[in-house]
Amino acid sequence: MTRLRALVLASAVALLAGCSGSPTTAPPSTTAASSTSTAPSTTSAASSTPASSASPTPSPTPTSVAPTTTPPPSAPHADPIHPDPLIGGPAQPGPVVAVKIDNTSAGFPQYGISDADIIYIEQVEGGLTRMLAVFHSVLPAEVGPVRSVRSTDVQLLQAFGAPLLVFSGGAGGPIALLRNSPVVDASGGAGYWRSSAAHAPYNLHANVQQIVAARPGKGKTQPIGFVFAGADPRVDAAPSTTTVDVTMGAGRTGFRYSAATQSYRVLHRGDPYQDASGPAIYTQNVLVQNVIDKPDGTVDSIGSPSYLSQTIGSGTFTLYRDGHALAGTWHRDSVESPTAYLDAAGNPVPFKPGKTWVMLAPQSASVTAS
Repeated sequence: MTRLRALVLASAVALLAGCSGSPTTAPPSTTAASSTSTAPSTTSAASSTPASSASPTPSPTPTSVAPTTTPPPSAPHADPIHPDPLIGGPAQPGPVVAVKIDNTSAGFPQYGISDADIIYIEQVEGGLTRMLAVFHSVLPAEVGPVRSVRSTDVQLLQAFGAPLLVFSGGAGGPIALLRNSPVVDASGGAGYWRSSAAHAPYNLHANVQQIVAARPGKGKTQPIGFVFAGADPRVDAAPSTTTVDVTMGAGRTGFRYSAATQSYRVLHRGDPYQDASGPAIYTQNVLVQNVIDKPDGTVDSIGSPSYLSQTIGSGTFTLYRDGHALAGTWHRDSVESPTAYLDAAGNPVPFKPGKTWVMLAPQSASVTAS
């Protein structure tokens, strides 16, 4: 595992030397050197006590205080020498915070996702999907709707080391896994409230800045396996692909490449994703990682099984960037290991500096690209 981390970091430094600099983002820019987002709150706190979570473990008791922007503690500036392991470009000083967010029509609109550096879409029960948004370069003052933890989250997030996890309760199995992992349970305390934007359980929002401030020194960044390059001859040599659609049960996610913005507009069931705070959702990388999922022993209230999407092991993937498709194989040896994404020659594929959407596509998923 140590040797793999060293290989990933060495490859990142070597490839960064040939990259074009800071990431290219679609306007408005959603990746910033600042570690906080100071946009005003878009929802107000509800005065009523939140409804109980349907999951066996109760959700955190939210405060009744409307979201506020917490001044960040003193922190070093971005490091211009070493590549950031999550977004490429200069290393950012912020911690790593993952937030579990609803990804169904009932949970729309979503708040804060335009600030996420990495977004994972994973299969859950009943053919539904959930979003796991990872924040590092920008810490938003409002994210939501916050939902419950799954077993997939616990296995996946340990590749990040000990990130903070913002969530709302969960079934007994995933909670037990979380308690026995290094992932930081950030589900309790100040920073949560019930928004007036929706009804329970789709109205729990969180202030990531406030949650981080209450847990100083937590969520340090480490390599997770992404290796970045602003330019690479393998990209131009790869097949041209500008349209990608991934169907996972009832969840349909699409990506449309724009040469003008050099990024992909993200679609949900054919309609553009739009952050409730305003920005459209774009990403520089789309990673379709083929995984095997299996029931994890948890069932919902009507008996539908929940699934563990296995990110330990190996499989195939396709990385879409700059309108091209790079295929390869991934492998992750253990729960503490980063994931290696290698081409046919055994070399790390070049992610573009910027944001990444990862589709953890199970064996039942359908992927079309053209």
